[in-house]
Amino acid sequence: MLGLHYETPANWADQALAKPADLMLDHLFCERKAAAMALHTLRVHGKRFPKLKQLMQDLAAEEFEHAELCEKFLKELGEKPVAQLGGNIYAQGLRKLWHVKGRDNFLDMLLVCSLIEARSAERFKLLADCAKSSAFGNFYSDLYASEVGHYNLFISLGVDFYGEDETQKRLHEMRAAEAQLIQAMPVGPRIH
Repeated sequence: MLGLHYETPANWADQALAKPADLMLDHLFCERKAAAMALHTLRVHGKRFPKLKQLMQDLAAEEFEHAELCEKFLKELGEKPVAQLGGNIYAQGLRKLWHVKGRDNFLDMLLVCSLIEARSAERFKLLADCAKSSAFGNFYSDLYASEVGHYNLFISLGVDFYGEDETQKRLHEMRAAEAQLIQAMPVGPRIH
């Protein structure tokens, strides 16, 4: 369904859940960045593609709501995260894919967003399965469905604006690059 070229090993979830505060802090930053990206997309591309206005406003609101849930979990955990978070190397690596000369950067940006959502969905599913019947498990189960919806939104926007063939061809290329990038990431309590 998500078309990822690399599957995260199931034991990643065990390792990530071993440090729940670090995981939740990383997740909080991911949700905030996703909301900011939705607003950026609207600001930069909204005039060219008016369809984006309501979609990106709704997406940003949903991502901010997820961030609030992460903050709530962090407070309830009562632990201080140990990890020092810097920039997200995974997202930075993917962003390089849309800065290719001679390409319409907006299609690439949409597809990078779709890949980030797909990888998040995959990992949320792993976390939900690992933490079944717990508050964490329920939380990640609910978010899995949301991330799949976001993945599909970005793909459908690519198809609407650039056509099925161009979108799928470029997505296939980007999935291969994403697979290499995610495999190079250190294992730890990070969503990406």
